[in-house]
Amino acid sequence: MALELIVNALLFLFSVFCFWYVGATMPKSPESELGAEQWPQALLFLLMIAIAYNIYKYFKTNKKEDIKAAFTAFFPGIIRFVKSKLFFGMIILVVMALLYEPLGFLSTSFLFLTGYGLLLGERRPAVLLISTAAIMMLLYIGFSVFLGVLLPRGYIPFLRNAALFLESIFQRV
Repeated sequence: MALELIVNALLFLFSVFCFWYVGATMPKSPESELGAEQWPQALLFLLMIAIAYNIYKYFKTNKKEDIKAAFTAFFPGIIRFVKSKLFFGMIILVVMALLYEPLGFLSTSFLFLTGYGLLLGERRPAVLLISTAAIMMLLYIGFSVFLGVLLPRGYIPFLRNAALFLESIFQRV
């Protein structure tokens, strides 16, 4: 409950910053037309109204005692969240996003799927490797073959060569 209010307040402040930033950095358009800076500002203004209404509704529906209790339980809740599987899954996803370009799609997806499988509790190596390989192959075929998306191969030479070799095998099949 306290997290809802904190997120709403942070979103409101970020929206105010974006409203100011768009107005300060975009070139001014003529007075007679809606320019490139005015459309985002209009949407941000509507977003700020919606967030302000959400904050108002939060205070209207919750009692002062409940809000105070939610804030006293907030920090122990953060500690429980940091120890949860959800948090570790988010960390794995951030690491994957950072390693995606340097290591390439195949290496990164292998590490990500293996790590996430271990996080979800799969301890049998054969099942983990087979499911990881099958999911990687489906993802590669879906994105590269069917959608025509050029997936990164990585900067490290032996990983790039391995990705090129595997891609040549997929293209023959």
